[in-house]
Amino acid sequence: MRSSGPIQALKDAVKNVFPDAYAGHLRRQYKKAPLVTRIAPILASNTAPSYYDDRFEQLQNGYSKWWEEYGYDGYCTWVRGFQRAVKLMAVPALRASKLAVFEAGCGDGMTSYALASYGNDRRVTLNDTEDWRDERAKPFQFVSGNVCSRLPLDSDSFDLVITYNTFEHIEDPGAAFTDLVRLCKPGGHIHIEFDPLYCSPLGLHAFSFLMPYPQFLFSPHLIETKVRKLGVKDLGQEFDRLQPTNKGESPNSGSCGTIPPANCSP
Repeated sequence: MRSSGPIQALKDAVKNVFPDAYAGHLRRQYKKAPLVTRIAPILASNTAPSYYDDRFEQLQNGYSKWWEEYGYDGYCTWVRGFQRAVKLMAVPALRASKLAVFEAGCGDGMTSYALASYGNDRRVTLNDTEDWRDERAKPFQFVSGNVCSRLPLDSDSFDLVITYNTFEHIEDPGAAFTDLVRLCKPGGHIHIEFDPLYCSPLGLHAFSFLMPYPQFLFSPHLIETKVRKLGVKDLGQEFDRLQPTNKGESPNSGSCGTIPPANCSP
């Protein structure tokens, strides 16, 4: 969203003559307001967006990798799964030996693998649209399907329902949450965790793009062209396309935490 008239002309002139000073000014202004305050007017605006396609190479060459590695090798998935399990079992009720667990958008499935290793009587059911589980998670029941639709599982079946890094990619978070609540037993627990969302610096999930917020800087056509040219390393694999994102309205990462589903909201 851009200002119009003399004010915008002055801003453009300052940007062109003193680009570093203007960038410093913007950084100082941004620090004064939280991200949600800065993003909300943009999301609510009907003004046609301004793109900076001509600056792609400049920005791409101006950054090196600035984010931490998110590994998909056997060790990283094992560590991540057990770290999540330890966090969940901080809730005393989740330490029970007999626990029915459902994981939506399970990915490698190692979180449920870690939870199951705590007790031999634990029943685990995994779900995703595609089955790319780690071999260690293969023995568990797997239900293929979209969590936005009613999954072929009985209601009130699980003591614990979990999902990680999934809600930012599904097309209807409300419908997905409704089905997770349906599957959870009364008095059971739901834990939803997702990061980053579309409005985050890495929300495009195009990790070959080195600048932050490329989803807002460039036109969809340029993004598609560059993705085909550069490729995208995501989910531990190389792709020529982006993951779908639901472009959620909230710019904050979300977690409803491990609380009774009656008190949990998407």
